[in-house]
Amino acid sequence: MKKFHLNQVDYYETFPAFLEGIRNRFGEKPALSYFTRKKEEVRHSYTELVRDVHALCEALCAMDLDGQHVALVGENSYEWIVAYLAITATGGVAVCIDIEQPDESIRQMLITAGVKAAFVSETYLPICKPLIKEDACLRQLMLMAVPEGDGQFPSLTELCAIGREKEAGENSLRGRVQVDPDQTAAIVFTSGTTSRPKLVMLTQKNILQNTSDAILYISAEEKVFTSLPFYHTYGMTCAVLGTLVRGAHLYLNGDLKTMMRDLHLAQPDSIVTVPLIVEAIYNQIWLGAEKQGKARQLRRLLKINGLVRRLGIPWQSKTLLGIREKIVGNLHIAVSGGAHLSKEITKDMALFGIFILQGYGITECSPLVSVNCNYSYRMGSVGHVLPSCQLKMVDGEIWVKGPSVMKGYYRDDEATKQVLEDGWFKTGDLGYQDKDGFLFLTGRKKNLIVFKNGKKLSPEKIEEMIGRIPLVKDVLIHGIKSGNSADDVKVAASIYPDPERARQMSSYEILEELQKEIDRINATLPLYQQVQMINIREKEFAKTASQKIKRHMV
Repeated sequence: MKKFHLNQVDYYETFPAFLEGIRNRFGEKPALSYFTRKKEEVRHSYTELVRDVHALCEALCAMDLDGQHVALVGENSYEWIVAYLAITATGGVAVCIDIEQPDESIRQMLITAGVKAAFVSETYLPICKPLIKEDACLRQLMLMAVPEGDGQFPSLTELCAIGREKEAGENSLRGRVQVDPDQTAAIVFTSGTTSRPKLVMLTQKNILQNTSDAILYISAEEKVFTSLPFYHTYGMTCAVLGTLVRGAHLYLNGDLKTMMRDLHLAQPDSIVTVPLIVEAIYNQIWLGAEKQGKARQLRRLLKINGLVRRLGIPWQSKTLLGIREKIVGNLHIAVSGGAHLSKEITKDMALFGIFILQGYGITECSPLVSVNCNYSYRMGSVGHVLPSCQLKMVDGEIWVKGPSVMKGYYRDDEATKQVLEDGWFKTGDLGYQDKDGFLFLTGRKKNLIVFKNGKKLSPEKIEEMIGRIPLVKDVLIHGIKSGNSADDVKVAASIYPDPERARQMSSYEILEELQKEIDRINATLPLYQQVQMINIREKEFAKTASQKIKRHMV
């Protein structure tokens, strides 16, 4: 195993200890910021954040909601984070609702998770209100922002004010709460790329261990930006808690429509994101160059810069730096996870001056399993396994064991038994480790296409190759039945073309261009792996919070 520098980081086993620790260590340092519609920055220090959380804790205790299942239904916001920390610090279970789901699915999530109360943004209030019934589990709704209407439900701001009044009294209700490291702190719904989402129970220690372990490897500098949804473990553990545990400054974005605007306003050093956003930045660079007729010049500069780097000459093209600064300002570190990012994009972004640290995680592991380090990385890999994790391969499948592995699935012992064996979690992902300990992913076990001759194909391999075609925005490879038996299949490609590049093209021209490029790819593949059918989609694929295609919906 390759040895490398590890960062210094504090470890906590419970959220009350975490809150005390970050307040005492970082005090008046800026903790969280966001931008208003008027582009004004709203900033909160560590002291302010913890003060607001403690006040809300007091209010939750007064409402007898400590230790209860309390849901979070809304967009990314400062209030979302305050509510999450208050729920977990009072020994409750933060039920993180995926708001990208249909209305009925959101209601079903609340019912299935046994939610007693919910913090809701005004956008989602109409969805949740019908669940407030005498014979229902859900008894109380609380608004994340101050309501503009009649104030039927208390807002988080009002609850904090009540909590501060109670704190000023002689007996603090918050003091009665005892939190155990092994008790459930959050219920998070799995992404559901191949099946219905499951309810993952993560303990206090699961989440906080994973938070600090990640910081041992990653140096994301002092100003961090994220638009990752907080209801996903990657967004909450790696972006929010991972920034707070080391005293850095996190800029929040809750609307992808304003993401690029906020990124420019924040001028961060680092971003915690998914490949879709990295690819969007990458495509924006190339589209700009193509419109200006400078694509050929840009390719030449990248080749020269790559050659210079290989020779070890300390030189950087001012043109490339100028392009980076125009698109993303000071950004030069991107932590990417949630899905695969091609090696070619990673390489080109490094030449633009943006160093990408790719990692691998899964909700059931809180979520991070491995990540590339600033001081030890390998393009194409998902980095080194976290120090507290054990990893083994069983028939090519990655199994993980350690303090970040979930407690189990909520009220689903059968599903839990299927994935947990003697403490080992069966990820369902396929991969291998090289001699230096770098982990490489090769596909998803459930996605394997099995042929009549017994051979198998990971569709991700072909998807990556086709994904490099400029005209392709998204692609999904799957097997379709072509004979009488179930294993007599052909490889098919379902492709959503890039709207910007396909705008001036007819359907026939799009298909003709794609067929030409896929024929070139097929020439490099064994016959059984070659794509034999192409389907052009008019609409984008349905995706998970981490922007993976929901295969079971195609």
